[in-house]
Amino acid sequence: MAFKQAMAALALATTTVLPVYAQDIPVSDNPEALGFQPDVLGALDARLDELAAEGARPGYAAIIARGEQIAFISEAGQINLETGEAFTVDSPVRIASMTKPVTAVAIMMLVERGTVSLDDPVSDYIPEFAGAHVAVSPMAGEDGEIATRAPATAMTVEHLLTHTAGIGYIFEGETDLGRLYLDNSLYAGEGDLEARMQQLAALPLYADPGDRWIYSYSLDVAGRVVEVASGMPFETFLETEIFTPLAMHSTGFFFDDVDFEEDAMSPLYVHTETGEMVAIDQGNPDWASGGGGLVSTASDYIRFAMMLANGGSLGEVSILAPETFAEFARPYATTDQLGDGWDGRGFALGMDIVLPPEDGQQPAGIPGDLSWGGLFDTDFFVSPQTRTAAVIMTQIQPSEHRPEPRTLRVFRPMVYGSFAQQ
Repeated sequence: MAFKQAMAALALATTTVLPVYAQDIPVSDNPEALGFQPDVLGALDARLDELAAEGARPGYAAIIARGEQIAFISEAGQINLETGEAFTVDSPVRIASMTKPVTAVAIMMLVERGTVSLDDPVSDYIPEFAGAHVAVSPMAGEDGEIATRAPATAMTVEHLLTHTAGIGYIFEGETDLGRLYLDNSLYAGEGDLEARMQQLAALPLYADPGDRWIYSYSLDVAGRVVEVASGMPFETFLETEIFTPLAMHSTGFFFDDVDFEEDAMSPLYVHTETGEMVAIDQGNPDWASGGGGLVSTASDYIRFAMMLANGGSLGEVSILAPETFAEFARPYATTDQLGDGWDGRGFALGMDIVLPPEDGQQPAGIPGDLSWGGLFDTDFFVSPQTRTAAVIMTQIQPSEHRPEPRTLRVFRPMVYGSFAQQ
């Protein structure tokens, strides 16, 4: 739906709302009153329509909110190219790594309750990690084995949330260690979260915990920590403590936990060398991956994002106390841990954070803004200083033929550009 048409329709409906547990979220018919420039929002809406029409992505659904109100909704293209079904804010998609901030929030809820400490050794919750060893080299020796040594430091919960635990992932296949992780991919494994963590704990670490930032399975491990510390399955904790209070009824790991049927799940597309988009078989969730397993919708995830943008609460629903949120939403990883290429950003817990620009540096956003994206080109950011939340969903597999730019390169600059001068 075009932005101008949507706003005109909403202007006629004084009670239009997106429902949220304990409080409704009004959709404003006057984004300018919320501090946005309508012409820039209109340009964003037109750009998404254009990209969908060009075949850059099958479609998009975007929502921008400020405070307790929705300022902008854009829906472009199709969720299903075969049936022609429109891409809407209620279209269910795989959000992949946008699961990670949810897992990080779950940990902080337990920190707030005194059940977990960020300084706790991971082995307190997953004993197998007490035996973790660090690879001396990422390459195997003449005997075909990867030599290991004892770690210099114990792996902590904070290491998990900052990707400094030394654990590997599925994106590195150039070394023997990387291939070992690929051969033991959790996504190709079997069993529940406990069984998969036992499988992961048997693999060598890339580095000493706390040594450097390595994108990893660490938020999957954090999900198991939530499970053990809370005494309930990870998916149950998220459902009862986050999704139900925020009325995120279309968000979950399993189809038994969401309000839509499996056949309503969006197809996943990939671009061929001719630029055509074809559906591929991605499969559907079969374990509670805290690093990438959730399905959701734009209309659901904006609730989570708004909670963050408002400092841990949405209306009367408090997920994190203000002091807990302040501890959550600050830089953790150091410059030495991060290395090069962060361009004015640092790393908080489970997502990146905008830092004050250095002399001569182009700002990456508003200091304190938090963001993360998903493998299938979904993206979101929150700006606690301005109480702004912005979410965009699409569903495309990365490939060498996928048109640039990535969705965040279009979405974020235009959202920031829509802010009225402060």
